[in-house]
Amino acid sequence: MKKLNYRITMIAVLLMTLVVFTACGKADEQLTTNEQMTSDEELTSEEQLTIEDFLSDFDYLMQTMEDTYPYFGVVERRLGVDIRALGRETRAMIENYPYSLEGRAKELGISLKDMPELDEHVFWSIIRHELFSDFIGFGHAIPFDYARYNYIKPSYTKSTSPFNTVNNYEVFTNPVALSFYQEQEALFKNLADNKSDLFQFIFRQEPPTGGSRSRRPMVETEIIEEDRIAYLKLAVFAPNLTSILELKEFYDNIQGYEHLIIDIRDNGGGSSDFWRMYMMKALWPEDKNMPDMPLYAFYRDSELGKYFGEDNIQTTSKFSTYKPETDELLTVNEMMDLHDLPHINVEDLEDLAYGVRFSTSIENIEEQHIRQFGFKEISQPFNGKIWLLTNGSNFSAAALFARHAKEMDFATLVGGETGGAYTAGAGAHFALPNTGIILRWDTDYLTDSEGRSLNEFTTTPHHYNRPDMDALETALQLIEEGKH
Repeated sequence: MKKLNYRITMIAVLLMTLVVFTACGKADEQLTTNEQMTSDEELTSEEQLTIEDFLSDFDYLMQTMEDTYPYFGVVERRLGVDIRALGRETRAMIENYPYSLEGRAKELGISLKDMPELDEHVFWSIIRHELFSDFIGFGHAIPFDYARYNYIKPSYTKSTSPFNTVNNYEVFTNPVALSFYQEQEALFKNLADNKSDLFQFIFRQEPPTGGSRSRRPMVETEIIEEDRIAYLKLAVFAPNLTSILELKEFYDNIQGYEHLIIDIRDNGGGSSDFWRMYMMKALWPEDKNMPDMPLYAFYRDSELGKYFGEDNIQTTSKFSTYKPETDELLTVNEMMDLHDLPHINVEDLEDLAYGVRFSTSIENIEEQHIRQFGFKEISQPFNGKIWLLTNGSNFSAAALFARHAKEMDFATLVGGETGGAYTAGAGAHFALPNTGIILRWDTDYLTDSEGRSLNEFTTTPHHYNRPDMDALETALQLIEEGKH
């Protein structure tokens, strides 16, 4: 097969920019694949991987999902996607490349003889667009592109970061992954600049997914009615000093107001600690108890599933997001004996072996937890009525905020049902051994106090949008009617 012309560009970039990272520490024996990528036998970008290498990486991907991803059943029920069947189809597509994607190439005006060889970037394209596209983001499941890698890497490698676990550090600093994402960035820019048909063949979109957060201001405020109705919009939950100071000033200015409307529509998430520390805890009335909303996390029946469950307990116990009830995982039988979870899905439960109960009370947050983020505590209780505007584009931390606000009676929700990606912080990262492609998904099967999977039964508002009104208009109408 004809080699890609862009490989010359990528090699040149690598020779100028390649930095070798050495991973420190060793993970559990189940994670030795990540260690293999830092050995003296690692592949360089000049060496051509074989079809066996790609199939080996794909088999590693699918087996790791079997060992750790708890949402096979939920994905099939909610999205109608059989991940295992899709995996078999995708594997066959890799085996039969280029013929398996000949139709796609013809649509772009690329003949069979001009299709690129199966290399790391075509392989990434296949797993991203053929395997993950039908359930992308469900339980945070996603293969990283270079933009996401560059954006997230500092959070998992800084020595002061709470996410700098042994596994995360090794995944994000291994040279094979570094090489792949440097090449991908160079390839993306080269093909985009040249308006090549290969750009659409490989990336299929611009810009790639998972890049920097929204360019909108993180915090937007407005006084809708002086001394009565205030409005706060959060585009994303990303802690920074500027936004925290903006919130403090805004909270100062609205003391005594009757209503605060918080708008998180289209907020895709970020840090749960941000809204826990600087919104719920900051605004909670002093004379009101801070209730708990227990969450139950379960993990797959495998050594790797257990490893990440234990790792999650150790990590969350150090910080304020959630407080594990026990210092170690319990078996599923012990969990079911201790807790009444009548609506847990029994078929899903067959694949789960370990669990833990989390307390999520805002009272768990102590001054030391806030200091570790480098910011001071804000405490400006709001005694008026809080309204929270939601929609289907609320994921991850934003979806959790909506869930907590409703269950803890912090706010009245108006708008639409939230999206998903609920997790108690148990996201795991994996690097494929031959290509270095990094994948991420949640390893915790998270339920409410009735045992319902939060990713299957998402949060509904108290009030849906009224006919011909958006959420803000609906909330304002409800205020005028004196509704709660």
